Amino acid sequence: MISLGFVTLYPTQELKLATELAKRAPELGIRLYRFTPTSIKPASEMVRGEKYNHTTNTWEQSMFEIPMYLYDRCFYSNDEVSKKSQPIMNWLKLRPANVFLGYGLPNKWEIYNTLRQDKELSPYIPFTEQALSSSAILRTLTKNQQIILKPEKGSMGKGIIGLFLQHNKVEVVYKDDNLLKRNQFTTRGDLKKWIDSVITSQPYLSQTYLPLHDEENRPFDIRILLQKDGKGNWIEQGRGIRLGLPDHLISNLGGGGETHSFESWTENMSFHQKQLLSDNIHTIINRLPDVLEEQFDPLFEIGVDLGLTNDGAIWILDTNSKPGRKVIIETSPEKEDALHSTILQYCLHLHSN
Repeated sequence: MISLGFVTLYPTQELKLATELAKRAPELGIRLYRFTPTSIKPASEMVRGEKYNHTTNTWEQSMFEIPMYLYDRCFYSNDEVSKKSQPIMNWLKLRPANVFLGYGLPNKWEIYNTLRQDKELSPYIPFTEQALSSSAILRTLTKNQQIILKPEKGSMGKGIIGLFLQHNKVEVVYKDDNLLKRNQFTTRGDLKKWIDSVITSQPYLSQTYLPLHDEENRPFDIRILLQKDGKGNWIEQGRGIRLGLPDHLISNLGGGGETHSFESWTENMSFHQKQLLSDNIHTIINRLPDVLEEQFDPLFEIGVDLGLTNDGAIWILDTNSKPGRKVIIETSPEKEDALHSTILQYCLHLHSN
C-alpha cells in the first residue's frame, strides 16, 4: 500500500481531519499514519507515531518507517516545539525518499514581492513595506494616517496591529489573549519604545490600512479554498465569508468570528456589483496558483483571503498554503467529503507520476 504521513506539531492537532482521511484511505490503497516531527528517531529514522485501527475505529501507537508521502499540517510559532520541529521538516523536504503533497510558501514579504510583479495580480496587492524601524513606521503613519503592521511569518491573525493617527495622539489596536486592546500614545518617544518592543521580537511588515468593515463595523473577508484534484489540476473547492467582531481589525474565526455563505452575503448586491466581483475573483484564482508555483516549490492547496472595500475594490489580503476548512464546511457542508477525498486522490496522482 502507499504510505501517507499526516504531520502536525502536537499529537492531538487536527485529529478530526486525520481520522476522516484514515477512514477513507484503504479504499484508495493508502495507509495513513499520524506523527510529529520530533517523534522521528534520528539514529534509525523510524517513527513512533499512530496508525488507525479500522476494526476498533481508534488510533493505536505504532512504530513505522517514515512514510513516502507527507501531508504537512505544522503551524509554527516562536515556541520550543516549533524551533525543534522546523529543521526536521526542512530535512524531510530535502530527503530523496519523501514527497510532500505541498511544500508550503515562504514568508509574506517574499510572497508580496512575487505577486506585485505580476501584471494581472499587481492591481489587487495592497502597498506593503518592511517595518525595519520605529522611525520608518512613524514616517509612514504620518503620511498615511492609518496603517497595519503584520508579522512576516504570521498566521491565523496573530500579532496584527493597527496604528491610527488622530490629531495629537496615536491609537494602537491589537489583540492579546483574544481580547481587543487599545492603547493611546500622546508622545512620540513612548510610541517609539512600544513599537520597538514589538518589532524586535520578530520581523514585521507595514501595510496600507484598508476599510474592510460592514455597516456594523465588523471586519469581513472572503475565504476561497483552492486544491489540486486527482489529475493535478487546480480547482476551487468553495468560498465563504468570515465575519469578525465589531471594532476588531480582522475576521479571524479563532477570535470569535462567524461564517456566512457567499451566496447569502452577495444576494443584496446589484447585478453590476456581483458581476464585477465575480470577474475579479475569477482573474485572481485563475492566475494566483500559477504565479506562486512559478516562483516557489509545488503546492497542493491555497487559502486565498480577499477584502472588499465600499468602493468595490478587491484586495488580496493573504495566501495560505496550510488553510483551514471551517469556512467551507460550515457554509457548504455537502462539500466535506470532497475536501477529504481530494487529499487522498492527489496523493494517488503524485504516486502515478
